Amino acid sequence: MDETPYRLPRTVVPSRYDLTLEPDLDAGTFRGSVDVSLAVLEPVTEIVLNANELRLGGATLTAADGHSVEVSKILTDDDAERATVDLAETADPGDWTLRIVFAGELNPRLTGFYRSTYTDGEGRTQVVGTTHFEATDARRAFPCWDEPDLKAVFATTLVVKEGLIAVSNGPEVGREVLADGRVRIRFGDTMKMSTYLAAWVVGPLELTEPVDAGGVPVRIVHVPGKGALTGFAVDSSVHSLNWFADYYGIPYPEAKLDNVALPDFAQGAMENVGCVTYREQVLLIDPARSTQEEQLGVAETVAHELAHMWFGDLVTMRWWNGIWLNEAFATFMSMLAVDDFRPDWEIWNMFTRDRSNAFEVDALETTRPIEYEVLSPDDASGMFDTLTYVKGGAVLRMLEQWLGAERFRDGIRRYLEKHAYGNTETHDLWDALEEETGEPVRRTMDAWIFQPGYPAISVSLEGDRLRFSQRRFLPSRDDDDTTWPVPLTVRQVSGEQEQVDRILIEGDGAEIGLLATDAVVVANAGSASFVRVWYEDELRTRVVDRAMDVLSPIERYSLVDDAWAAVVAGQASASSYVNLVQGFADETDLRVWQSILGGLGWLDRFVDEEPRERLRGFVRELLRPALARLGWDASPDETDLTRALRGQLVQSLAILGADPETLAQCRELELEGQGDPQLLQAAVEAVAAEGTKDDLDRYWERYRNATTPQEEERYLFATSRFPGEAEVERILGASMTDDIRTQDAPYLLARSTTNRHQGPKVWRFIAEHWDAMQDRFASSNIIGLVSGIRYLTDPESVAAVDAFFREHDIPQNHLMLQQGLERMRVHAKLRERVTPELHERFGG
Repeated sequence: MDETPYRLPRTVVPSRYDLTLEPDLDAGTFRGSVDVSLAVLEPVTEIVLNANELRLGGATLTAADGHSVEVSKILTDDDAERATVDLAETADPGDWTLRIVFAGELNPRLTGFYRSTYTDGEGRTQVVGTTHFEATDARRAFPCWDEPDLKAVFATTLVVKEGLIAVSNGPEVGREVLADGRVRIRFGDTMKMSTYLAAWVVGPLELTEPVDAGGVPVRIVHVPGKGALTGFAVDSSVHSLNWFADYYGIPYPEAKLDNVALPDFAQGAMENVGCVTYREQVLLIDPARSTQEEQLGVAETVAHELAHMWFGDLVTMRWWNGIWLNEAFATFMSMLAVDDFRPDWEIWNMFTRDRSNAFEVDALETTRPIEYEVLSPDDASGMFDTLTYVKGGAVLRMLEQWLGAERFRDGIRRYLEKHAYGNTETHDLWDALEEETGEPVRRTMDAWIFQPGYPAISVSLEGDRLRFSQRRFLPSRDDDDTTWPVPLTVRQVSGEQEQVDRILIEGDGAEIGLLATDAVVVANAGSASFVRVWYEDELRTRVVDRAMDVLSPIERYSLVDDAWAAVVAGQASASSYVNLVQGFADETDLRVWQSILGGLGWLDRFVDEEPRERLRGFVRELLRPALARLGWDASPDETDLTRALRGQLVQSLAILGADPETLAQCRELELEGQGDPQLLQAAVEAVAAEGTKDDLDRYWERYRNATTPQEEERYLFATSRFPGEAEVERILGASMTDDIRTQDAPYLLARSTTNRHQGPKVWRFIAEHWDAMQDRFASSNIIGLVSGIRYLTDPESVAAVDAFFREHDIPQNHLMLQQGLERMRVHAKLRERVTPELHERFGG
């Protein structure tokens, strides 16, 4: 292996960590010791491992026969995040044990071993010590070999104050009360695993009673008083564990499962073996007081993390360039599991909506291949983005649909059985699928994984044949000749006849026969492939005219989404989009409406005064009949998606359509603060969009006194819509205080950047406080601060943001920053291009 500043030498490798930690939650410190069982593979005079922000004390090195080698000193390198144990004499090849004592601080940045807090029922601040190690922060908690291929068994012991709850990866196997009153709690050995999956949590918490899932006890760990919010997560966990064990053909690889809800957590959740950690918002929920989207968020997050127990934990990438496959596969598998858990939610339609964001990023000059070279910890951090999670998941869905669900599943089983407890490269998965199916999986998937971007498929008529050709969808230039092997399902409908063809489009295109002269051709049936589709005029007219009776909802969504992409790319007019969506007045699917309203929302940003009022009139005419069909009152047999659609229509009619009657009803609903959660969510957003000082006072009070995480989040993030300068200043000020958790503040600021009236002001606040925010927020959340800049499309703001980031990089997410800046410029050009056209159409 080549030596790099970021890779440890392989002369010494660990096989086991016996780890003892003694946290002092009141002081915000911890101390500990670790005995690492090592294999010395060649004579060494030094041992190099990872450590960061730790004070390392004494160390000893002892051979299996009892012989010890004196440690002369321990040198630390803060930049390389390494410690070097210098030996007084040579250690020969064989089995050894390295013991190091260490100490550190519970940091406030939500990484490593860190401090989380909550306020109890008596108004006192309570402290929880918890961990988050992915990608390279285990070294902040204990000295270790912090690389994913250096797997080992972990035996963790926590020494804690009497009365505190403590959990770790393994089950509790012993406890004893010490002379000083503290309790030593020992946890069972884990399976062989990577350091980033180690975890422990200690604090004044509560545990639910265990529920059995195929022999695995499942519990929820939560702050006191929230036990009533755990039932849905238990049900989701039990379903997911049983479903995955059946799908993978391998039992759950740990002895127990604890899902831990944390008040402060930088990510959404983390797949630590047997001890999965979450933000409260994606674990604790009351189904009777939450929206379908909020419940889906819990079910999908739980399924995503538990999918990792096999794919990521049992079998792990060799190095961080392969993290995309862990996350993409968990994304894909969570969709399958939730679709089985709640088929009425039609989750693949939701995923298609998520995919639109990946399409947008992957059409940029600054996109990247799904897999690329990773050298540094910053490179690894940059992998956690929409291209990894969503494009990766979409490409796997495309592959599964092409191979067939059963053949794909059998290939996954072959892969997991062969590599259990080990590490792999991406091609190992493709090879297993190819061996199982006989299809050219590796050649096909290599093109999708190692090439940036994606193709637009053009469909044309040539006599009685259909011709398919491809070209990379890269609106910024037209000289890119990249091609892909494109698995595509094509459906043709003529009268009562239907024909489905599965084809592979290579660089020179493909042809199939036309079913009938009047056939409606759906070129990406089921929207399974990661492509845009352009039809020649005659074929497009047929698809649009028959959209409501021939296309499925997911196909209608893609039709609208592709049309909007063409507008953004400058390949179609804004009026063509308006004309298209005008024909969807009878639409009944939530996600199709969300796609329609997404495009109209952008157009609304580009007009003011009379043209805006006329555009609002268009929106009202489009939405009022749709809402009238549903009415304001839900029927007992209504589906969750119908309720969600009602909420979406109400919110858009009130905000985008500025409908006075709907706004008035929303204000009544919000003041009452109860009722149908979908309508209440819509009302909270609608009132905020025209909110006053008194409204903000009420929102702030409801945020602070919320009884569920969803209610707390609902009122907090709605404050970003308030149009008044004084109200926005209040929110900005609070974002840098303990009034708003550091896990939430970056995203509240980002959402406030999208505020039509105050967005530029919010950006100036972010720029002025940038340095302070680097110290205050988790490094992984800094990129969240700029996720709203694409909405800053006026020339002055664009110039200011560009100038700022010429001087301020985000090294841990450099490429995501460049993509954010390019998206801002793309939308600024869109504004410049379509505003005159919109004024002409809606100007009277």
